[in-house]
Amino acid sequence: MRQVWRTFTGVSLGVIALGAIAFTPGMLRADSPHEFTVVNVEYEGTKVFVPSVLVVHKGDTVKIKVINNIKADPPQHGFAIPDFKIEEVVNRGETKEVQFTADKVGVFEIKCQLHPAHVHAQLVVLQ
Repeated sequence: MRQVWRTFTGVSLGVIALGAIAFTPGMLRADSPHEFTVVNVEYEGTKVFVPSVLVVHKGDTVKIKVINNIKADPPQHGFAIPDFKIEEVVNRGETKEVQFTADKVGVFEIKCQLHPAHVHAQLVVLQ
């Protein structure tokens, strides 16, 4: 039980740290792309994207590196932001990059288009 608690605490602190990075304003110059690394992981049987919330401003260039770190089958997982016409398939251990301009304000779903039951993430585009 103690090992489970340590693992949960470690994962939670990692998620909080990555979330803090995603929410830190002014880290990049306005003319630089906003770069994120999103890792697909499995924790106690649940597949999730970490970080699960990405925050940018309208007009920003967004560059996302997607890593599939799921050890269990199936070996392929998706990464899609339908409202921005982003859709990639990422093989186990593989990295893919997507880039787009956040041209609309709102909260947008990030999902695995191959496995709808997986936990989804969000892209928040501020004015």
